[in-house]
Amino acid sequence: MQITITPNEMKALEQAYMKESGVPGALLMEHAAQAVCAALERRIPGGRALFLCGFGNNGGDGYAAARLWQARGGQALIMELSDAPSGDAAMNRRLTQQAGIPLLPAALPLPECNAIVDALFGTGLSRPVEGLAAQLIAAANQSGLPIVAVDIPSGLHGETGHVLGEAIRAAETVTFHRIKPGLLLQEGVTHAGRITVAPILIPADYGTRNGLRCMEPEDIPYYIQPRPLDAHKGTFGRVVIFAGSEGMAGAAAFAANAAIRSGSGLTTVLCRRNIIPVVQMLAPGATCLCKEEADIGALLDKADAAVVGCGLGLSPDARPILEYFRHATCPVVWDADALNLIAPYPRMLTLPKNAVITPHPGEAARLLGCSTGDITRDPLAALSALHEKCGCTVLLKGARTLMTDGHHTAVNRHASPALAKGGSGDVLAGILGALLARKLPCTLLETVQLGALLHGLAGIRAAEAQGENGMDPRDLINCIRLD
Repeated sequence: MQITITPNEMKALEQAYMKESGVPGALLMEHAAQAVCAALERRIPGGRALFLCGFGNNGGDGYAAARLWQARGGQALIMELSDAPSGDAAMNRRLTQQAGIPLLPAALPLPECNAIVDALFGTGLSRPVEGLAAQLIAAANQSGLPIVAVDIPSGLHGETGHVLGEAIRAAETVTFHRIKPGLLLQEGVTHAGRITVAPILIPADYGTRNGLRCMEPEDIPYYIQPRPLDAHKGTFGRVVIFAGSEGMAGAAAFAANAAIRSGSGLTTVLCRRNIIPVVQMLAPGATCLCKEEADIGALLDKADAAVVGCGLGLSPDARPILEYFRHATCPVVWDADALNLIAPYPRMLTLPKNAVITPHPGEAARLLGCSTGDITRDPLAALSALHEKCGCTVLLKGARTLMTDGHHTAVNRHASPALAKGGSGDVLAGILGALLARKLPCTLLETVQLGALLHGLAGIRAAEAQGENGMDPRDLINCIRLD
């Protein structure tokens, strides 16, 4: 599990580690430079690289990487904002001079090259980029060349992810020790490119670990154990899904099929009588019950988890049934129209602690009585407000889905823009229902993180197979993998 670290925390951590260990900053810089060269090698093996270097430690990483790149047989060219950098950056500048690497003053146009290394500004940038530096960043972005950003794309706020005037759009960002939150939030999503976390001698568990939690694909086997040889249907839980309406029966089927694909032992769809034939045809592995005839209380007493809201519609006949789910003892995933139905009723917004709400920004805005813009401008604040209002675990959908249980906050960094399509949220709800029913050996928040990760990875696989535009929810379901 990756855990983010803010720029200020990283600076303090580096200082503390160097003081305790006696390791000099120049050695940390050398390891950072090696990681940058490895990223460059993935882009242009042995090619001509332009290193844009600032005057601080970020520029020092760039000078060191240029020297190592040339030593590996590549061609290095440096364009610098200042000919008098400070500290370890000054030392590495002298070494590049001794190595015969050309040092050019910052100017336009950029010289001819095969790739660009962005080492202009580090994570400590707090004011807008202006003047020649902004022009260099714009020219780099317009070059069409692959850009490798050192620690964070220049011009991006290391903590919030906001663009400060002008920011590099990197093909890959090599960040050091731990991910900086700005790479995962707001505009950081589009500016960071591929994120590579590179060790720089500091032990991975050194210092405090209070940042955003990022579950990784290699974590999955820890939570999903092989099925016992003597397992039966009941071993993997019973999921009840209250979903669907006329014209939206597909949503119920997507949720049910996603739950089945995610390992649910028994999946039951509770729905209106008129859509049962459609749901049964689209999800033959699930059983269907008519909401007007079922004993919902008894059904939930036997359930291990439930999902409500997918394609449910806003008909008032659904709201009384939601009261059964509010009082269920099993964990319930509240999605889509279930959230829209309870939003106008403050009494109904207080949910059990073992519940999970999964709003997108529009639904979050209705729950909080604000605009969608308020949600997207500060999603972390919205996440906290949703938890405070509903009292349960929150999953706020977005390009980087955010989650909290009120104690810890998490982000999913593995996803695809192919998921920006109707039906994807229904699939996520079904995945979450199945995982909750299995009673995995982890916290509720970790279960929700796992669901978001499995959903995101399925989106990546489906997009690779069908294309980002052509992928549909059925492809997404078929690409769910737990092992």
